[in-house]
Amino acid sequence: MRGIRKKLFITYLIITGIIFLLFYLSQVVFIGKIYTYYKINQLKNYSLEIANALSKNDDKTANELIEESNSKVIAVTDTGILIFGTRGNGQGYGIGLPKTFLNTDEKLSVVEFTHPSIGVESLAVIRSFSYNKQNAKLVLTIPLSTIDDTAMIFKSEFFLMLLICIIVIIIMSIIMSKRLTKPIDDLKYAAQNIASGNLDVKLDVKTNDELEDLAMSMNSMAENLSKAEKFKRDLIANITHDLKTPLGLIKGYCEMLLDFYGDDKEKRNRYLNAALNEVDRMSKMIDDVLSLSKLQSGLVKLKISSFNLKNLVDDVVLSFEPLLQGKNINIVTENLDVIVNGDAELIRRVIMNLLSNSIKSINKGGLITISSILENNHVKVIVSDTGKGIEKEKLQNVFEKFYKVDNKGTGLGLAIVKEILDLHGSEYYIESEIDKGTSFYFTLDKVAI
Repeated sequence: MRGIRKKLFITYLIITGIIFLLFYLSQVVFIGKIYTYYKINQLKNYSLEIANALSKNDDKTANELIEESNSKVIAVTDTGILIFGTRGNGQGYGIGLPKTFLNTDEKLSVVEFTHPSIGVESLAVIRSFSYNKQNAKLVLTIPLSTIDDTAMIFKSEFFLMLLICIIVIIIMSIIMSKRLTKPIDDLKYAAQNIASGNLDVKLDVKTNDELEDLAMSMNSMAENLSKAEKFKRDLIANITHDLKTPLGLIKGYCEMLLDFYGDDKEKRNRYLNAALNEVDRMSKMIDDVLSLSKLQSGLVKLKISSFNLKNLVDDVVLSFEPLLQGKNINIVTENLDVIVNGDAELIRRVIMNLLSNSIKSINKGGLITISSILENNHVKVIVSDTGKGIEKEKLQNVFEKFYKVDNKGTGLGLAIVKEILDLHGSEYYIESEIDKGTSFYFTLDKVAI
């Protein structure tokens, strides 16, 4: 037993020791005074009730109260006439109380005395009251030995209880310290596993406190690290694969130029253009990877502004004009003259990626429609094409990194779109049907006019 468990165990013992010290002081050292104080207050209360009963000549109630009080009781007038007595009329009215104690003007007094005949030490509560228009004294007495005997019983029982409680406390301290430190041990071992590279860690801590919150955070951290590790492996594997092919082609073209076609201008230009196209493809893939990594890292801060959706779409369409003409693709825009809120540059990237995918899906000759619909405070933007479409079982994977429907492109376009729209809090989805085309939907906040 070491560390936190040892500290908890010692803390339990210290707290228990302090509690038992307080009990020892109250139940052993000061028990006599405490119990004497208690009995005096009890006799005072009984004396008041008995005096009231006697004043009303209610002997029945007075006798019941005397029986409850477990004390010897006398009542005597200031002229020495005995009104009530529980024990004969012997010395001191049968209780051995010196009569000098009755000659007092105090309303209520407490005295200790020794019986002159039998030597018993007693405690008396003397209360002045009115009886049939006469001044009288009511006296309740108990032997001091009853208080001492009760205190001794408390003391003897205390040491027995102390022994039992010490054993129970030690056992409970061991159990509780072990129980409280087990989640900490689990967290420590989980941290060690994560540090050693084992990310398949799953903590099951049910303590309903900060330790459970910490365990959940560590589970989340391990899960995120696992995703990051998988992303890194996928990134390296896909980049390696995607770069290897164009690099091999570039190398092949360059070797052919050096070996065979250095003097053939037409072939040399064709091979150089092919090499340049491969370089452009690699450059675009690297840009996409960097963009996606930056979006996923949380480093991108949105620059929200109001802009005209039609103007932005027209600019994007204009940049694709040569490619559209080359594939005989027409673009129709509808209901786009609306002001929306968003990061204009990132939304431009969304439109470009969606438009690029639509163009790739159309082999030659087709139609792309970009339109919008007003829905409450939102604008739903729709990019549709008459391309070859996507199989239903593949639709759920289109937003994954490096996923390619037809092995064209980098497989990062829609992953970037997803990250951008998530940053904007947009709702988005995709619909597609084979040989009929694909439609992508997403929402933007409309500017109130």
